[in-house]
Amino acid sequence: MLAAGCLLSVLGVVGARSLLAQTALRFGDVVRVAGTDLRMFGGARLDHLALLACVHTNCRPIPFQIDQRDAGGNWVLDQGPEPNADQVSGVLQGSDLLLFMAADAAERGSRADLPPATAAAEITIVDPASHDIRWVYFVRYPRIAPRSDASYVDYEPVNDRIRGAHVSLGFRNGVPDYLALNGNAAAGPNLLDRLKVRATASFLWGLIRFSRDEGDLTTQFVAWRKGPIRVIRRQRQWVRIGWGIRSPTFGSYTYFYRDFAELPVSLRLNFPPRYFFGDIAVETVLDFRDLSGWSLLAPSLPAAIAINGAMTPQKRAVNELTDSWFAVLGPEITLIQTLDVSLSLSTVRRHLLYRESATPLAPEAVARERPGIGFRLDRWDRVGAGLHQLESVSYALPPEVDPRAFVASRDTPLHVIVQALP
Repeated sequence: MLAAGCLLSVLGVVGARSLLAQTALRFGDVVRVAGTDLRMFGGARLDHLALLACVHTNCRPIPFQIDQRDAGGNWVLDQGPEPNADQVSGVLQGSDLLLFMAADAAERGSRADLPPATAAAEITIVDPASHDIRWVYFVRYPRIAPRSDASYVDYEPVNDRIRGAHVSLGFRNGVPDYLALNGNAAAGPNLLDRLKVRATASFLWGLIRFSRDEGDLTTQFVAWRKGPIRVIRRQRQWVRIGWGIRSPTFGSYTYFYRDFAELPVSLRLNFPPRYFFGDIAVETVLDFRDLSGWSLLAPSLPAAIAINGAMTPQKRAVNELTDSWFAVLGPEITLIQTLDVSLSLSTVRRHLLYRESATPLAPEAVARERPGIGFRLDRWDRVGAGLHQLESVSYALPPEVDPRAFVASRDTPLHVIVQALP
């Protein structure tokens, strides 16, 4: 029930505009192709495979990565305290996943434009909104294939920090506590105090009332892997409730891409929470240090609200909204945060949470919230035993992109067609 403890992560990297569409709505899309759609390459050595984009019959390698799974369905991660790279096959399998940036797709080529290869497939990417079409070519070489030197993400394991083109994000004890816009030479000041996780509940039929925060969260870092398209970071967490009791352990993968981050969290409950706990509420809040001059937007708000350090009736009303996303709009970047839950958590009520306060809410590095923005989840009383899932996705957009239009575009994903070339 405390899986929301790691719901929110923020990663934004503002990159070049997409070749896929003249609008920036698709500038950061990542194309995913399942290994089952690449059967014609089954059993091929990964280092014999390349992805090419063609312009005027000139076909060159573009960045891509292939992520593999082990026998248990977990991603194969080759770095960290518990790597499982010894289970990697080194050849393409149906459970693998091919990833590349939609923005790197280009013109349509032909078999004659491609270098000599033992197998080739044309991958067509269609934007149903703009009707734009672009292509890439997946090829198998008889020997080691050429690779692009470009990489869209980087990871510093010592600092537990990911760097993209324009934004860096860092963790402490498994919880985000660093967010900075990257300059030409170095990252700017840290905008984020921390991700606050505040849980309250009653115990023993209401006789005891208690609360816990992110300081009670225990994290075990498992492993990680970095490719040119994304960084995968895996960890286990649980909450120390007290009286010798702790929450069930929940594992999570965090996926960092050039322009967004995904954090799906899974939690298996052996019994319904109501058997022991009541009045459960979980708050996850991004405590910013100072976003003065920025503004807040949510689907139910008719217009953006200025962030200026003063709470107003309009801002207090934000806490009554049940929206699934919010955006903070800055002069150089727009950050969008979404939160979705599985059908098994449909009885849980979701509210936006917004504060601009000078009152400390310890633990804090900076004794104020300017602002604090996130979600509150309550009404857990009807949640049953079993597997439950929540997913947070964070995006970074150029400031000229309309957040409402961008979120709406997520409902019409890119169409991907894979066809073997003779």
